[in-house]
Amino acid sequence: MPEITETEFLTTPMLNEFFKRIQTRNRIVGRNTIKVGVKNSTIKTQWTKLNVFFTWLENKEHITINPLKGIRPPKVSYNDYRRIDESDINKLFSAVVNNTRNPFLFKRDTMMLSLLIHTGVRRGEFISIQIRDIDFTNNLITIRGETSKSGITRMIPMHPTLKYHINEYLKERNRLGYRTEFLIASSVNDRGLTLEGLKHWTNRMVEISGVDFHLHKFRHSFACELSEKGISIFALQKLMGHSDIRMTSKYTRSLKAEDMMNEIMKINV
Repeated sequence: MPEITETEFLTTPMLNEFFKRIQTRNRIVGRNTIKVGVKNSTIKTQWTKLNVFFTWLENKEHITINPLKGIRPPKVSYNDYRRIDESDINKLFSAVVNNTRNPFLFKRDTMMLSLLIHTGVRRGEFISIQIRDIDFTNNLITIRGETSKSGITRMIPMHPTLKYHINEYLKERNRLGYRTEFLIASSVNDRGLTLEGLKHWTNRMVEISGVDFHLHKFRHSFACELSEKGISIFALQKLMGHSDIRMTSKYTRSLKAEDMMNEIMKINV
């Protein structure tokens, strides 16, 4: 498609051709998997952004009519394909039990899985947690703003299961004399796990468990689980570290009618 240099070329047929082409182009997803086309949600996002721009052009009289007025955005159906289910979580823990002979790695990897499940942190936050961020007295984990995508410092309550795994891991870690300030220590030196090390760990977990996952699935599952349990969207926003509540609202799309029945029954009028 030629580059558009004049507003007179912004026509409905041209935009129809644009959307047609992006639905047939190749894209790389996951680990070098090639797929054709893009999701309807991606097309709708592009339609929305273009519509804002074209509306501005129309209001400023740079164009006579918004060319998108003749094009409807696609309908988007949201599902939970990004969610990691309970059976896959059990497979991951079983894989650690059956394939890890080193006591340190066994306790570290078990703790890492529990940390992902019970906090929903981003990968950068995950490897940046320091021992000083763990408050065993008040059962809180601090995610410092400087390590967070949003720049917001937040506190995440520590689940009893996670607290147990952290304690067991720290006992073994201290026995071996690790001194790094980072909670998740590398298996090759006395330093925190790096992003490259985390990638290697994830690939190994996929290999030994047979569960094809990426770390963001844990974050998605954490949010959906809490949403289904009836947590308010504002509390969920704080736990997730979202600066914009619209980011949080996407996790409520997974709620089924039966999940919301208890909320409806709370109405007394």
